[in-house]
Amino acid sequence: MAPPIENPYEERQTLLLERIIKNVDLLDEALQELNRSVAEINNQNQETTIVAEMWNGYHRNVEFNLKNMDPNRDSTE
Repeated sequence: MAPPIENPYEERQTLLLERIIKNVDLLDEALQELNRSVAEINNQNQETTIVAEMWNGYHRNVEFNLKNMDPNRDSTE
Protein backbone atom coordinates (compact mmCIF):
# COMPACT_ATOMS: atom_id res chain seq x y z
CA MET A 1 0.00 0.00 0.00
CA ALA A 2 1.13 3.50 -0.76
CA PRO A 3 1.61 5.91 2.14
CA PRO A 4 -1.25 8.37 2.60
CA ILE A 5 -0.84 11.64 0.78
CA GLU A 6 -0.18 14.45 3.22
CA ASN A 7 -1.88 17.78 2.84
CA PRO A 8 0.86 20.42 2.57
CA TYR A 9 -1.60 23.08 3.75
CA GLU A 10 -2.91 21.17 6.76
CA GLU A 11 -0.91 23.12 9.35
CA ARG A 12 -1.93 26.47 7.90
CA GLN A 13 -5.57 25.38 7.65
CA THR A 14 -5.49 24.24 11.27
CA LEU A 15 -4.12 27.60 12.41
CA LEU A 16 -6.75 29.45 10.39
CA LEU A 17 -9.52 27.30 11.85
CA GLU A 18 -8.23 27.99 15.36
CA ARG A 19 -8.27 31.74 14.66
CA ILE A 20 -11.78 31.51 13.23
CA ILE A 21 -13.01 29.58 16.27
CA LYS A 22 -11.41 32.10 18.64
CA ASN A 23 -12.97 35.02 16.76
CA VAL A 24 -16.39 33.36 16.72
CA ASP A 25 -16.13 32.85 20.49
CA LEU A 26 -15.28 36.54 20.93
CA LEU A 27 -18.17 37.51 18.67
CA ASP A 28 -20.51 35.29 20.69
CA GLU A 29 -19.44 37.00 23.93
CA ALA A 30 -19.94 40.43 22.37
CA LEU A 31 -23.41 39.51 21.11
CA GLN A 32 -24.40 38.15 24.52
CA GLU A 33 -23.32 41.44 26.12
CA LEU A 34 -25.25 43.35 23.44
CA ASN A 35 -28.36 41.26 24.17
CA ARG A 36 -28.04 41.99 27.90
CA SER A 37 -27.72 45.71 27.17
CA VAL A 38 -30.73 45.72 24.85
CA ALA A 39 -32.80 43.86 27.46
CA GLU A 40 -31.82 46.45 30.08
CA ILE A 41 -32.73 49.31 27.74
CA ASN A 42 -36.07 47.65 26.96
CA ASN A 43 -36.83 47.40 30.69
CA GLN A 44 -36.03 51.08 31.17
CA ASN A 45 -38.12 52.03 28.13
CA GLN A 46 -41.04 50.02 29.46
CA GLU A 47 -41.37 52.43 32.39
CA THR A 48 -41.35 55.39 29.99
CA THR A 49 -43.98 53.69 27.84
CA ILE A 50 -46.24 53.17 30.86
CA VAL A 51 -45.93 56.83 31.86
CA ALA A 52 -46.65 57.93 28.27
CA GLU A 53 -49.77 55.74 28.14
CA MET A 54 -50.95 57.15 31.47
CA TRP A 55 -50.33 60.69 30.22
CA ASN A 56 -52.29 60.03 27.01
CA GLY A 57 -55.19 58.66 29.05
CA TYR A 58 -55.07 61.71 31.31
CA HIS A 59 -54.99 64.01 28.28
CA ARG A 60 -58.02 62.28 26.71
CA ASN A 61 -59.94 62.55 29.99
CA VAL A 62 -59.12 66.25 30.33
CA GLU A 63 -60.21 66.94 26.76
CA PHE A 64 -63.42 64.98 27.28
CA ASN A 65 -64.23 66.83 30.50
CA LEU A 66 -63.41 70.24 29.04
CA LYS A 67 -65.52 69.48 25.99
CA ASN A 68 -68.48 68.55 28.19
CA MET A 69 -68.06 71.67 30.35
CA ASP A 70 -68.14 74.05 27.36
CA PRO A 71 -70.17 72.71 24.43
CA ASN A 72 -68.90 75.56 22.20
CA ARG A 73 -65.26 74.49 22.63
CA ASP A 74 -63.68 72.92 19.51
CA SER A 75 -61.33 69.98 20.19
CA THR A 76 -58.95 71.16 17.44
CA GLU A 77 -57.78 74.17 19.46
